[in-house]
Amino acid sequence: MIRKIFQTCLGIMLLFSAALIYGQTTGAAPPSPEKRFYDFWPGTWAKIINGRVDEKASSFHVTRSIHDAAFDEDWRLVNEKGEVLLSKAIRAWDQVNNRWMFVWISDNALFQVWEGQKFGDRWYIVREFEAGGRKFLSRQAWWPEGSDRVVRISERSFDGGKTWEPRFREEYGRLPDKRKP
Repeated sequence: MIRKIFQTCLGIMLLFSAALIYGQTTGAAPPSPEKRFYDFWPGTWAKIINGRVDEKASSFHVTRSIHDAAFDEDWRLVNEKGEVLLSKAIRAWDQVNNRWMFVWISDNALFQVWEGQKFGDRWYIVREFEAGGRKFLSRQAWWPEGSDRVVRISERSFDGGKTWEPRFREEYGRLPDKRKP
């Protein structure tokens, strides 16, 4: 009897572990216009200051990653004091949940996972934070304004996402590809 119970439990554990090992699907991601949202993203971008692209300001370099809707991002953020923060990110389409996701790590040991949410016709990344004992949602979006400009917007909500207040709006310009043909 104990042997039979053990075998049944073992069978159930193997069944559940097989689902974990193989993930949610082994199939290719189906075509989707949402999956193409960031097709403009690859390249090197630098912050626009006083109407000009400033290569010494914050910048980031984006390349396609493991599939056509995944991107590796290398960021160089420059704060108001001129201090530089380096970070890396992965932005990728999740075919099971039909949304963009974002993972970010920094050289000062921060690690963040942001969930993709669509507001209107734009994809945002959203994450909850706490500062000074007060919780709030933060969201950011990037969208193209022409072929060589992108806008980055950051907003926050203290009421669970019912209303949003701006934190900042930045523009970036695409730098020419300096690689040799």
